[in-house]
Amino acid sequence: MHQGMIETQVSAGCLLFTHSACTDLQKSDAADCVLYTQLAATKKHARFTSTSAWNDTWLAAFIRFGWALNTHETLSCPALELGPGSVWGWLKSKWPIFMPNDMLSDSESALWRSASSRPNQPAVDLLARQALGPLVPRDTNDVQKGQKVVLQFGFLNLNAGLSVALVSFTHRTALKDDFVFETLQPHDIVGNIDLRFYSLRLMDLVYTPLRKNVSQALEGRRPSLVCALAGADA
Repeated sequence: MHQGMIETQVSAGCLLFTHSACTDLQKSDAADCVLYTQLAATKKHARFTSTSAWNDTWLAAFIRFGWALNTHETLSCPALELGPGSVWGWLKSKWPIFMPNDMLSDSESALWRSASSRPNQPAVDLLARQALGPLVPRDTNDVQKGQKVVLQFGFLNLNAGLSVALVSFTHRTALKDDFVFETLQPHDIVGNIDLRFYSLRLMDLVYTPLRKNVSQALEGRRPSLVCALAGADA
């Protein structure tokens, strides 16, 4: 593992891991697109109640901004198939070969250092507010409630390739803010666990004319929606 080589931040409902060797422009382009596309998707569809449409709109926005989709994979896994485990553990267990395996362990270590040393930091609260839905009845005839989780993980590797994974499921009870490493039980999951994986690369010729407008549109949004994870490099 290479401590300090991974920069970590929360961008709305996405945990974004960036290789520190990327240029400042590569980092800002990826970070701005990660945030802007979430906002664009949420403007058209509800993240927690129309997750599939939300995800499709998010991906379409990425492609419109010049990110070429290299490959992708979508899985819908019964909770019993994945077994007891954490959100991060489920992600690792289904990690496709086209995703950046070289960043996975370093990103996990950085996230664990942050979560264990600063469990109540603002970034954790931000992620929970963005990625955890309200506790609501599962349908109109069911008094039992469930909480929808829609969480993205982004990875910008050394070569400026961006990979994004989305995990979505419904939990029978409210989760803790620092839920990513919490062991969850299959009987507490309502329905399947959906996993989506995307490998993307930015085409500069397409994005360059859009860069300034995207950045300006986010100036007033970044302070409340982007926060570095403290303690990740400790």
